[in-house]
Amino acid sequence: MTPEQQAAFTIERPAPIAVTLAPPVAPVVFEARPLFLRWLCIATASTLVLAALAVGGFADGVSGGPLAVTVLIVASTAALAGFAGLLHWRADRLLGCDGAELAHLRHDAQLVFYAVALFQVLGMIGALLGYRQQTHSAALPDGQAAVHALTLGLGNGLTATLTGVVCSVIVWVMFLHLQHALDRPR
Repeated sequence: MTPEQQAAFTIERPAPIAVTLAPPVAPVVFEARPLFLRWLCIATASTLVLAALAVGGFADGVSGGPLAVTVLIVASTAALAGFAGLLHWRADRLLGCDGAELAHLRHDAQLVFYAVALFQVLGMIGALLGYRQQTHSAALPDGQAAVHALTLGLGNGLTATLTGVVCSVIVWVMFLHLQHALDRPR
């Protein structure tokens, strides 16, 4: 065979391919957050209770100052429940150690405790505003209109009071749950 024929039958080998392997990726490890998950169950149940009250017509016809106080209480409860969730999240990480961070967490938990009384006081303010609405009904010349205005004022005040009590119970349960976890001996 001539060299030209040999060249035609020669198989050229391709250049080697360099393969680099990526460094091994550490597996994703999820931290156990049992305290936070229990708080999440409490928050979900509380939301369902408040939604059931709203759908059931609990706040129908509420107006004026008691309505503003009721909205303030519910919005403050939502914000404080979020703060309590953050404290539960931090507590899951800190429960095994002693130190300044745990003392700071206990201090922050007291803010949740103070909100319990605050919501009850706000509910009473709403009741007083509702009762204030009813005092204007005494000046109405028509007796039926006066009775309607009286019951509307009482209903508005009681709605604000009940909202304050329900929301304070929700926050109280969240506080007790956190406090119990912080005080449990390790």
